[in-house]
Amino acid sequence: MLQDSASPHSNDEKRAALADAAWALLATHDIDKIGLDMVADMAGTDHGLAGALGGSVQRLVLAKMAALDHQSVMESFDDIEDAGEVSIREKIIEGLLHRFETYAPYRAQIDQLNRSARRHPELALRLLDGLEAVVRRVLVMAGDPAQGLKGMLRVKGVVAVFLATARVWMKDDSPDLAATMKMLDQRMVKAEEWGVSLRLFGGKHGDHADQDHHDDASAGRYGVDND
Repeated sequence: MLQDSASPHSNDEKRAALADAAWALLATHDIDKIGLDMVADMAGTDHGLAGALGGSVQRLVLAKMAALDHQSVMESFDDIEDAGEVSIREKIIEGLLHRFETYAPYRAQIDQLNRSARRHPELALRLLDGLEAVVRRVLVMAGDPAQGLKGMLRVKGVVAVFLATARVWMKDDSPDLAATMKMLDQRMVKAEEWGVSLRLFGGKHGDHADQDHHDDASAGRYGVDND
């Protein structure tokens, strides 16, 4: 049977439109109150096709987050490439901060997801898995292969840093996210101290434990006070 060569591309676009619609609805609706038919209507897609392409509202929301995360990581990669020689630590901070910047217009959606995750453990696990995947990409991009048990623990440590900083980010309405950056820097210092004590760093990765975390150059670049 002959297949329409445009169909896969068209379906990818329709799935992306469904994910965009689900994400937009999430800004004003509890995820449990969003029906797949609502999403299909907003995206202008047949209800049956929406079910085949999306499966569930949760899956569409997670697909939208995966797309935003990919965008964030690739933009961070471009920024890091343009910056020249910078330390692993600075690259990691750049990647984490840019994810906060990417999601800044979507705090309403993140608030809804945080509320829903408390009621739905499976959603909480999926969100955490997505965050771990992004953090791993950031670490590898920064020069940390994140391999083995120590690599896994470094990933989880940076995830913990991100989650702790996110509480500040949710209330940070400054245009440069200065409060978020300051908390991110402080949490990274604490995480690195734990990492050194547990001997999680070694080789090339050691440059982010050995450097002076509060030097004037770093503080000026990221808008962090030395106090």
